[in-house]
Amino acid sequence: MALRHSVLVTQTLSGAAMQRLHTFFEVEIRIETVVPTRDELAQWLHGKAGVIADTRFIFDAQLVSCLPVLKAICNLDEAHHNLDLPALTSAGIRATSTPGADTTKLAFDAALESAWQLLVPMLQDALPLTGCEGRYNSRWSRKVLLRESVQSMCVGMAGEGALADALTARAQAARVQVIRPGLDEMEDDTPFWGRADVVVCCAAPDKSPAGVTASNIAMMKPFARVLNLAGTSGIAADVMRNDKLLSRITNGDAAMAVSAIANQQLARTDVTAEDLIACLGFGRNSWHPPHLLNPDIACESCC
Repeated sequence: MALRHSVLVTQTLSGAAMQRLHTFFEVEIRIETVVPTRDELAQWLHGKAGVIADTRFIFDAQLVSCLPVLKAICNLDEAHHNLDLPALTSAGIRATSTPGADTTKLAFDAALESAWQLLVPMLQDALPLTGCEGRYNSRWSRKVLLRESVQSMCVGMAGEGALADALTARAQAARVQVIRPGLDEMEDDTPFWGRADVVVCCAAPDKSPAGVTASNIAMMKPFARVLNLAGTSGIAADVMRNDKLLSRITNGDAAMAVSAIANQQLARTDVTAEDLIACLGFGRNSWHPPHLLNPDIACESCC
């Protein structure tokens, strides 16, 4: 049996994409949160014929000169500023990018806006009254109780992922305090769940959500609420069985939107996998992937 090409995958791919890659290649997976240095990346790619990466990984002339076996770099991004195309073309390395990032961004922005529109009223409802006396509204001649500004409120961000990070940035821009479990609990003796006026539960596509338990809610302030953006998997069984506890949880449609975004991103990985297969001379588009960035490169069969 002939030796097969070895390829490197640095991003989470769909099951279908991985199955296709395993059909043709020996696949090594290295998904790291810290971007490797040039020397480390050269070691990762030693003996590899292809790689699926993103714009965090820089492929310049100096790196390419150390990789005589490499023949294909497929970006899982629409952008390709990380690629030195003249150097890649000169070295006979095909490069591709994956279209469709704008569609995913629009879906994510819609999910973020939906979550924010749910969070703000919950903060306003949890605002403490400035005093029992209040004041009279001149137009309606009735007493109106005043509340503090939302800038006095505290949001607890439980869970990880792009939506959690984006919501944190949005809240901080509105001068709302944001705390995270395990990071901001050392400032005083009050636990995370006891400090937050609204706790937001998010989930990254590849991670389990932070579960909301009955003991968590028991530590919360009387008017504090939970905004659940992680779906039913983010709610513990002891809460699901208690209607009183469930009444303190608002479930956001953003959970469905985030799931859709994750599915879109995984679907895009199918495209990237097919590009890599074609770049290395296999599949229906052998040698001629539709998203080739350096089309003047000659293939090894018909050009």
